[in-house]
Amino acid sequence: MSTADNRDPRERSDGPPVWSVIPAMLGGILLLGFLIYALYIGDLKALETPWIAGGVLGAVLIGGWLYVARDSLRQLAASQGARYSSVAVGMTVMALGIVVALNVVANRYDERWDLTEGGLFTLSDQTISIAEGLDQDVTILAFFSAGSMEEMGFQTLLEGYEQHTGRLKVEYHDPIRNPLLAEENSITTQWGTVILKSGDSSQRLESSFDEEALTNALVRLTAGKQHTICFADGHGELDPTDSYDAAGLGTAVSKLEGQNYTHKTVTIFRENGVPSDCEVLVAADPQYDWMPAEQELLAAYVAGGGHFLLMLEPGHADGLAADMARYGIAVGNDLVLEMGESAQFFGGDVSYVLLTPDSFDFHPITDDIQGFTMHRIARSAGKGVDMEGVNVQELARTTDQSWAKSDLESITDINPDPTVDRMGPIPLISVSEITDPSVITVRGPAPEAPPAPAAGEDAPPAPQAPIIEVDRAAGGKVMVIGDVDFATNALLDQGNNMDLVLNTLAWMVGEEDQISIRKNEAAESGITMSLGQGILVWLLCLLLAPGLALTGALMTWRTRRKL
Repeated sequence: MSTADNRDPRERSDGPPVWSVIPAMLGGILLLGFLIYALYIGDLKALETPWIAGGVLGAVLIGGWLYVARDSLRQLAASQGARYSSVAVGMTVMALGIVVALNVVANRYDERWDLTEGGLFTLSDQTISIAEGLDQDVTILAFFSAGSMEEMGFQTLLEGYEQHTGRLKVEYHDPIRNPLLAEENSITTQWGTVILKSGDSSQRLESSFDEEALTNALVRLTAGKQHTICFADGHGELDPTDSYDAAGLGTAVSKLEGQNYTHKTVTIFRENGVPSDCEVLVAADPQYDWMPAEQELLAAYVAGGGHFLLMLEPGHADGLAADMARYGIAVGNDLVLEMGESAQFFGGDVSYVLLTPDSFDFHPITDDIQGFTMHRIARSAGKGVDMEGVNVQELARTTDQSWAKSDLESITDINPDPTVDRMGPIPLISVSEITDPSVITVRGPAPEAPPAPAAGEDAPPAPQAPIIEVDRAAGGKVMVIGDVDFATNALLDQGNNMDLVLNTLAWMVGEEDQISIRKNEAAESGITMSLGQGILVWLLCLLLAPGLALTGALMTWRTRRKL
């Protein structure tokens, strides 16, 4: 007997026939296919007869092979290699069990964590509010090249929305593979098109598929109406269509248009009042004063339930500023300066004011602001004399280390004079809600002045303009912000400035779902290195690390040579 096989003949086994492995492999394939299909269907009663027969046949073939190879399998199980292999198999099964258990838990308790520095995959509060507030199904047809970066990015974005609503029904189509459907929906670009449909309404995205574009499309699709914002003209107000000049309002207006608003400019004196379709009239820092007749037309608009937003810098339109007392708001003829460290802009002078969450009073416009709003060269706007039927609230105040400088002739002198200057906190934003419109006095044109008195006679009292009747309705709102820079192209992207603008208008038109915090552009993550630091990193990566690995290999080789 050869030394290669010195076992007892009774213990030797020639093993199963080679041909028996073939039906065993076939049986394994049939049984595996049956199990995968059964898991996919999820209902054993729904299994078709051929699949059941294939599974039974596979089990029979494997069972037959186990019977034929029983002696060889028994010898193999008793060997030392089998014991080691059994441990490895057991560890593998345990690892697979852990993976399966984690997968089940993840599917049942689906959560997403955004670990990026800029929150690239975190939806804004506004988007979450709109998604959770959807009360109608929205079908989204997404036309992208299959597997493209645009499609994968849009899928990732939609996963965030689907965490907060079950109203979105998404269909992905490749316009190359589905030319008839692409033709039906007028798909003309290979870079992607997204169509949102709800009832008879639809919205189309072709150039941008980010969160802002998709959320705005949902707002436009599901909004009951389009809101009209009117900008007063004729007194040197800021241009709502200028998106290039630092003092323009074009960026803010483009954000409004993306959220189902439209805008137009109006000259109320020429039109003899505020047009009826204006849901909010905005006066963006008029450089020249309004005429008394225009102020009366404004009063008639507010008394009729209209909404007026005044953003006014120091020294401008003092007559209009003083007329805000008619609505319970006192606008100061002053300049607010801030010395509080927490409320100053680093590198700016004391005319910059940062309003933090501690600066704001409780109100839907400001409740969600967790950062800051930036203002500069502002004037005070606070509560005036108490009036029945008018509720006035100061929404934002500066710190107690600020003051309102009354001398505007020497604004570079930043030393406060407590005898004439108002010391902080100073209100910058106030809102007035008209619950009883009868308290708003509206006067008609002033009568002609009487002739001059004869010599020695007392001058008669100047005649007052008569009070006129107008259509009145409760619900008028007047908001005064003693600054306009925060809404301009120059500062709109600072802190929560854009949120203050959009939340204000959303509250005025009654779109409370849009009162929230919008997502700023995520900060770019990167590493800035000097030349020396760059050279050091290059040496470490290309020379030191490979050199150490090569040195270790050589030392190991020499050590083995000596053995």
